[in-house]
Amino acid sequence: SLLLLTTTTVTVKYMSFSLGSSEELVTPFREVMMAVDGENATLSCNYSGSANYLCWYQQKSGSSPQLLIGEYSEKIEKLSTRHDKQSNEFHLEISSAALTDSAVYYCALQPQ
Repeated sequence: SLLLLTTTTVTVKYMSFSLGSSEELVTPFREVMMAVDGENATLSCNYSGSANYLCWYQQKSGSSPQLLIGEYSEKIEKLSTRHDKQSNEFHLEISSAALTDSAVYYCALQPQ
């Protein structure tokens, strides 16, 4: 999908998918997010069913999706995840967002 960028904003579009049966459903809070350059950005998804493992993939223009970070990954610069098991929410936090963070982000679930 086409991302419209300016020098002061980051456009982040994210989608989601499940790696299991149709009983588990992963839904992003918003399909498109605008983040101000240099500020923090949080992407969030909600899931139904039981999750064994959650992760985020990143797909930059012209490339295939790449695993970005999982909930049990070691700390990665600028990135962190937060899993709220009470509300079935999984969050990706990007600190100091930059134009290079513009991409399609996929929230992925591996069911139990």
